[in-house]
Amino acid sequence: MTKRLNPQTAQWLGNRIREERISRGFTLVELGSECGVHHSQLSRIEQGKSALVSKKIENICTFLQIVPYKQNNETSEPLLSRVERLIVSSQISARAIESLVTVLEELTYG
Repeated sequence: MTKRLNPQTAQWLGNRIREERISRGFTLVELGSECGVHHSQLSRIEQGKSALVSKKIENICTFLQIVPYKQNNETSEPLLSRVERLIVSSQISARAIESLVTVLEELTYG
């Protein structure tokens, strides 16, 4: 099944593929050859320009042993950015987040 990605997740996945490719010492041409993907298409994927998780992207992810989806149900922003946006948006949100963090710290650190 093909899954549509939002732009932030597509960028995240592209960065993840690039990082893993480079860490394993593959060029775009080499990885593309291993996975049956033209190097120019692989470059577009790494740039976050692919909005669909196609069979080719699944092949790349399988080869690199990475998960093509974010573990947090594909939130469009990193957690810290979301929290910062909430804090700036209203004093009520800021106080609620501060209270939540205090409770979490108490639970975590005693």
